[in-house]
Amino acid sequence: MNITEVVDQKVIHDLSRPNDLKAWSDLLLRISGEALLFWLAIFFLDNSLFITFIFFYCASMWHGFWGYAGIGHELFHGRVFRNLTLNRILYHFASYLTWNNPSFFKKSHGYHHRFTFDQNDGEAVNKQDWRPVALIWYLTCDVPFMCRRLFYVLTNSVGRIPKTGKRVKLDWSMQRDALAILGFNLAVQALLLMCFKDLRVNLLYFLLPFTGQIFNRLLAQSQHIGLSSLKGEGPLKHSRSLRLPWLIEFLYAGMNFHAEHHLAPGVPYYRLKELHAILIENRLLTQIHAWRFFQKDIWMSIR
Repeated sequence: MNITEVVDQKVIHDLSRPNDLKAWSDLLLRISGEALLFWLAIFFLDNSLFITFIFFYCASMWHGFWGYAGIGHELFHGRVFRNLTLNRILYHFASYLTWNNPSFFKKSHGYHHRFTFDQNDGEAVNKQDWRPVALIWYLTCDVPFMCRRLFYVLTNSVGRIPKTGKRVKLDWSMQRDALAILGFNLAVQALLLMCFKDLRVNLLYFLLPFTGQIFNRLLAQSQHIGLSSLKGEGPLKHSRSLRLPWLIEFLYAGMNFHAEHHLAPGVPYYRLKELHAILIENRLLTQIHAWRFFQKDIWMSIR
Protein backbone atom coordinates (compact mmCIF):
# COMPACT_ATOMS: atom_id res chain seq x y z
CA MET A 1 0.00 0.00 0.00
CA ASN A 2 1.28 3.45 -0.96
CA ILE A 3 0.66 6.29 1.49
CA THR A 4 -0.63 8.54 -1.31
CA GLU A 5 -3.44 6.06 -1.94
CA VAL A 6 -5.04 6.94 1.39
CA VAL A 7 -3.70 10.40 2.31
CA ASP A 8 -3.28 13.51 0.17
CA GLN A 9 0.27 13.89 -1.13
CA LYS A 10 0.54 17.53 0.03
CA VAL A 11 -0.47 16.52 3.56
CA ILE A 12 2.16 13.79 3.63
CA HIS A 13 4.79 16.20 2.34
CA ASP A 14 3.96 18.60 5.16
CA LEU A 15 3.94 15.88 7.83
CA SER A 16 7.28 14.50 6.62
CA ARG A 17 9.25 17.69 7.28
CA PRO A 18 11.43 17.36 10.41
CA ASN A 19 11.12 20.10 13.02
CA ASP A 20 14.53 20.73 14.58
CA LEU A 21 13.14 22.85 17.43
CA LYS A 22 10.78 20.05 18.47
CA ALA A 23 13.51 17.43 18.03
CA TRP A 24 16.03 19.34 20.16
CA SER A 25 13.52 20.13 22.91
CA ASP A 26 12.48 16.46 23.06
CA LEU A 27 16.11 15.34 23.18
CA LEU A 28 16.86 17.80 25.99
CA LEU A 29 13.87 16.54 27.97
CA ARG A 30 14.91 12.94 27.38
CA ILE A 31 18.47 13.55 28.62
CA SER A 32 17.59 15.83 31.53
CA GLY A 33 14.77 13.57 32.75
CA GLU A 34 17.02 10.53 32.97
CA ALA A 35 19.94 12.52 34.38
CA LEU A 36 17.71 13.87 37.16
CA LEU A 37 16.36 10.44 38.07
CA PHE A 38 19.84 8.89 38.10
CA TRP A 39 21.28 11.77 40.13
CA LEU A 40 18.50 11.41 42.71
CA ALA A 41 19.28 7.69 42.96
CA ILE A 42 22.93 8.56 43.68
CA PHE A 43 21.97 11.38 46.07
CA PHE A 44 20.05 9.02 48.38
CA LEU A 45 22.60 6.21 48.11
CA ASP A 46 24.00 6.77 51.62
CA ASN A 47 20.68 7.69 53.25
CA SER A 48 17.97 5.38 51.98
CA LEU A 49 18.44 2.33 49.79
CA PHE A 50 14.67 2.15 49.30
CA ILE A 51 14.46 5.69 47.85
CA THR A 52 17.60 4.99 45.80
CA PHE A 53 15.94 1.90 44.37
CA ILE A 54 12.77 3.84 43.44
CA PHE A 55 14.68 6.51 41.53
CA PHE A 56 17.05 3.98 40.00
CA TYR A 57 14.15 1.83 38.79
CA CYS A 58 12.46 4.87 37.20
CA ALA A 59 15.76 5.86 35.58
CA SER A 60 16.16 2.31 34.23
CA MET A 61 12.70 2.29 32.65
CA TRP A 62 13.44 5.70 31.13
CA HIS A 63 16.84 4.54 29.89
CA GLY A 64 15.43 1.51 28.07
CA PHE A 65 13.57 3.77 25.66
CA TRP A 66 16.86 4.96 24.16
CA GLY A 67 16.82 1.63 22.34
CA TYR A 68 14.95 0.35 19.31
CA ALA A 69 11.64 0.30 21.14
CA GLY A 70 12.07 4.05 21.41
CA ILE A 71 14.09 6.96 20.05
CA GLY A 72 16.97 4.82 18.75
CA HIS A 73 14.60 3.32 16.19
CA GLU A 74 13.44 6.75 15.00
CA LEU A 75 17.00 8.05 14.73
CA PHE A 76 17.76 5.04 12.52
CA HIS A 77 15.09 6.20 10.08
CA GLY A 78 16.83 9.58 9.95
CA ARG A 79 13.69 11.70 10.28
CA VAL A 80 14.11 13.21 13.75
CA PHE A 81 16.42 16.09 12.73
CA ARG A 82 16.84 17.62 9.32
CA ASN A 83 20.55 16.88 9.31
CA LEU A 84 21.11 13.25 8.30
CA THR A 85 24.59 13.13 9.84
CA LEU A 86 23.24 14.27 13.19
CA ASN A 87 20.56 11.57 13.05
CA ARG A 88 23.21 8.95 12.28
CA ILE A 89 25.52 10.07 15.11
CA LEU A 90 22.69 10.07 17.65
CA TYR A 91 21.47 6.69 16.36
CA HIS A 92 24.86 5.19 17.20
CA PHE A 93 24.89 7.02 20.54
CA ALA A 94 21.45 5.58 21.45
CA SER A 95 22.57 2.11 20.35
CA TYR A 96 25.72 2.16 22.44
CA LEU A 97 23.77 3.39 25.49
CA THR A 98 21.60 0.27 25.33
CA TRP A 99 24.33 -2.19 24.25
CA ASN A 100 22.75 -2.63 20.81
CA ASN A 101 24.82 -3.12 17.67
CA PRO A 102 23.55 -0.52 15.16
CA SER A 103 24.89 -2.44 12.14
CA PHE A 104 22.81 -5.51 13.00
CA PHE A 105 19.66 -3.42 13.40
CA LYS A 106 20.31 -1.59 10.14
CA LYS A 107 20.25 -4.89 8.31
CA SER A 108 17.30 -6.49 10.10
CA HIS A 109 15.03 -3.46 10.31
CA GLY A 110 15.27 -2.58 6.65
CA TYR A 111 14.15 -6.12 5.86
CA HIS A 112 11.32 -5.86 8.40
CA HIS A 113 9.86 -2.83 6.64
CA ARG A 114 10.13 -4.33 3.18
CA PHE A 115 8.90 -7.83 4.02
CA THR A 116 6.81 -7.59 7.18
CA PHE A 117 5.89 -11.06 8.47
CA ASP A 118 8.11 -12.83 5.98
CA GLN A 119 9.53 -16.02 7.50
CA ASN A 120 12.91 -14.29 7.73
CA ASP A 121 11.49 -11.17 9.36
CA GLY A 122 12.95 -11.60 12.83
CA GLU A 123 11.10 -8.59 14.23
CA ALA A 124 7.43 -9.12 13.36
CA VAL A 125 7.44 -12.89 13.88
CA ASN A 126 9.45 -12.72 17.11
CA LYS A 127 7.49 -13.70 20.20
CA GLN A 128 9.27 -12.98 23.45
CA ASP A 129 9.29 -15.34 26.40
CA TRP A 130 6.38 -14.47 28.70
CA ARG A 131 6.54 -17.38 31.11
CA PRO A 132 6.41 -16.41 34.84
CA VAL A 133 10.17 -16.77 35.32
CA ALA A 134 10.81 -14.48 32.33
CA LEU A 135 8.34 -11.92 33.70
CA ILE A 136 10.30 -11.86 36.95
CA TRP A 137 13.50 -11.06 35.03
CA TYR A 138 11.72 -8.34 33.01
CA LEU A 139 10.35 -6.77 36.19
CA THR A 140 13.69 -6.85 38.01
CA CYS A 141 17.17 -7.07 36.48
CA ASP A 142 17.24 -9.30 33.41
CA VAL A 143 20.47 -11.14 34.20
CA PRO A 144 20.11 -13.77 31.41
CA PHE A 145 19.59 -11.03 28.82
CA MET A 146 22.51 -9.04 30.23
CA CYS A 147 24.81 -12.06 29.98
CA ARG A 148 23.72 -12.80 26.41
CA ARG A 149 24.21 -9.17 25.37
CA LEU A 150 27.67 -8.99 26.92
CA PHE A 151 28.65 -12.31 25.38
CA TYR A 152 27.60 -11.19 21.91
CA VAL A 153 29.31 -7.81 22.17
CA LEU A 154 32.54 -9.41 23.34
CA THR A 155 32.38 -12.13 20.68
CA ASN A 156 31.52 -9.64 17.94
CA SER A 157 34.36 -7.35 19.00
CA VAL A 158 36.87 -10.05 18.01
CA GLY A 159 35.14 -10.50 14.67
CA ARG A 160 33.08 -13.60 15.38
CA ILE A 161 29.42 -14.43 15.89
CA PRO A 162 28.05 -17.68 17.34
CA LYS A 163 25.89 -19.38 14.71
CA THR A 164 24.82 -23.03 14.53
CA GLY A 165 27.69 -24.02 16.77
CA LYS A 166 30.33 -22.45 14.53
CA ARG A 167 32.25 -19.19 14.60
CA VAL A 168 31.19 -17.26 11.51
CA LYS A 169 33.32 -14.38 10.29
CA LEU A 170 31.67 -11.04 11.03
CA ASP A 171 31.45 -8.02 8.73
CA TRP A 172 33.90 -5.29 9.71
CA SER A 173 31.10 -2.74 10.24
CA MET A 174 29.48 -5.00 12.84
CA GLN A 175 32.82 -5.72 14.51
CA ARG A 176 33.65 -2.02 14.54
CA ASP A 177 30.35 -1.19 16.23
CA ALA A 178 30.88 -3.93 18.83
CA LEU A 179 34.28 -2.40 19.64
CA ALA A 180 32.64 1.04 19.79
CA ILE A 181 30.03 -0.25 22.27
CA LEU A 182 32.80 -1.50 24.54
CA GLY A 183 34.88 1.65 24.17
CA PHE A 184 31.91 3.96 24.75
CA ASN A 185 30.73 2.19 27.90
CA LEU A 186 34.24 1.86 29.32
CA ALA A 187 34.72 5.60 28.80
CA VAL A 188 31.45 6.38 30.59
CA GLN A 189 32.43 4.08 33.46
CA ALA A 190 35.81 5.80 33.77
CA LEU A 191 34.13 9.23 33.77
CA LEU A 192 31.67 8.18 36.48
CA LEU A 193 34.48 6.77 38.63
CA MET A 194 36.47 9.98 38.22
CA CYS A 195 33.47 12.16 39.14
CA PHE A 196 31.93 10.16 42.02
CA LYS A 197 34.78 7.88 43.17
CA ASP A 198 32.16 5.33 44.17
CA LEU A 199 31.94 1.91 42.51
CA ARG A 200 28.28 1.67 43.54
CA VAL A 201 27.52 4.43 41.04
CA ASN A 202 29.33 2.47 38.33
CA LEU A 203 27.31 -0.62 39.15
CA LEU A 204 24.02 1.29 39.01
CA TYR A 205 24.86 2.74 35.62
CA PHE A 206 25.93 -0.65 34.28
CA LEU A 207 22.60 -2.19 35.33
CA LEU A 208 20.46 0.62 33.81
CA PRO A 209 19.84 -1.00 30.39
CA PHE A 210 18.89 -4.36 31.90
CA THR A 211 16.56 -3.35 34.75
CA GLY A 212 12.80 -2.74 34.74
CA GLN A 213 12.27 -3.37 31.03
CA ILE A 214 8.81 -4.95 31.29
CA PHE A 215 6.95 -1.98 29.74
CA ASN A 216 9.51 -1.59 26.99
CA ARG A 217 9.14 -5.26 26.07
CA LEU A 218 5.34 -5.21 26.22
CA LEU A 219 5.17 -2.21 23.91
CA ALA A 220 7.60 -3.76 21.43
CA GLN A 221 5.58 -7.00 21.46
CA SER A 222 2.32 -5.12 20.87
CA GLN A 223 3.37 -3.76 17.48
CA HIS A 224 2.53 -6.84 15.40
CA ILE A 225 1.53 -9.75 17.63
CA GLY A 226 -1.63 -11.56 16.51
CA LEU A 227 -1.69 -9.85 13.12
CA SER A 228 0.25 -12.32 10.96
CA SER A 229 -2.91 -13.45 9.13
CA LEU A 230 -3.29 -9.88 7.83
CA LYS A 231 0.23 -9.57 6.42
CA GLY A 232 -1.05 -9.31 2.86
CA GLU A 233 -3.45 -6.45 3.61
CA GLY A 234 -0.88 -3.71 4.18
CA PRO A 235 0.48 -1.76 7.17
CA LEU A 236 -2.89 -0.51 8.37
CA LYS A 237 -3.79 -4.14 9.08
CA HIS A 238 -0.54 -5.94 9.89
CA SER A 239 0.62 -3.27 12.36
CA ARG A 240 -1.14 -1.98 15.48
CA SER A 241 -1.73 1.56 16.74
CA LEU A 242 -2.57 2.41 20.35
CA ARG A 243 -3.19 5.66 22.23
CA LEU A 244 -0.97 5.89 25.31
CA PRO A 245 -0.46 8.40 28.15
CA TRP A 246 1.66 11.38 27.10
CA LEU A 247 4.87 10.47 28.96
CA ILE A 248 4.92 6.86 27.73
CA GLU A 249 4.14 7.99 24.19
CA PHE A 250 7.01 10.50 24.42
CA LEU A 251 9.53 7.96 25.74
CA TYR A 252 8.37 5.40 23.19
CA ALA A 253 8.96 8.01 20.47
CA GLY A 254 5.48 7.65 19.00
CA MET A 255 5.93 4.00 18.06
CA ASN A 256 2.53 3.28 19.57
CA PHE A 257 1.32 4.71 16.24
CA HIS A 258 2.93 1.76 14.55
CA ALA A 259 0.53 1.32 11.64
CA GLU A 260 1.13 4.96 10.71
CA HIS A 261 4.89 4.44 10.95
CA HIS A 262 4.81 1.44 8.60
CA LEU A 263 2.53 3.31 6.21
CA ALA A 264 4.76 6.40 6.16
CA PRO A 265 8.19 5.75 7.74
CA GLY A 266 9.34 9.16 6.50
CA VAL A 267 7.02 10.97 8.93
CA PRO A 268 8.87 12.00 12.15
CA TYR A 269 7.62 10.41 15.35
CA TYR A 270 6.29 13.74 16.68
CA ARG A 271 3.94 14.08 13.66
CA LEU A 272 2.52 10.55 13.74
CA LYS A 273 -0.32 11.59 16.06
CA GLU A 274 -1.53 13.98 13.36
CA LEU A 275 -1.41 11.22 10.75
CA HIS A 276 -3.25 8.96 13.19
CA ALA A 277 -6.04 11.55 13.53
CA ILE A 278 -6.38 11.78 9.73
CA LEU A 279 -6.65 8.02 9.35
CA ILE A 280 -9.20 7.77 12.17
CA GLU A 281 -11.25 10.62 10.68
CA ASN A 282 -11.28 8.89 7.29
CA ARG A 283 -12.19 5.56 8.95
CA LEU A 284 -9.05 3.88 7.71
CA LEU A 285 -8.13 2.89 11.25
CA THR A 286 -10.20 1.94 14.28
CA GLN A 287 -9.36 3.18 17.76
CA ILE A 288 -7.95 0.48 20.02
CA HIS A 289 -8.33 0.90 23.79
CA ALA A 290 -4.83 0.42 25.18
CA TRP A 291 -5.98 -0.48 28.70
CA ARG A 292 -8.12 -3.37 27.49
CA PHE A 293 -5.43 -4.46 25.04
CA PHE A 294 -2.68 -4.72 27.67
CA GLN A 295 -5.04 -6.09 30.28
CA LYS A 296 -6.42 -8.93 28.17
CA ASP A 297 -5.94 -8.96 24.38
CA ILE A 298 -2.15 -9.12 24.21
CA TRP A 299 -2.07 -12.08 26.61
CA MET A 300 -4.61 -13.93 24.47
CA SER A 301 -2.41 -13.33 21.43
CA ILE A 302 0.67 -14.48 23.32
CA ARG A 303 -1.04 -17.68 24.43
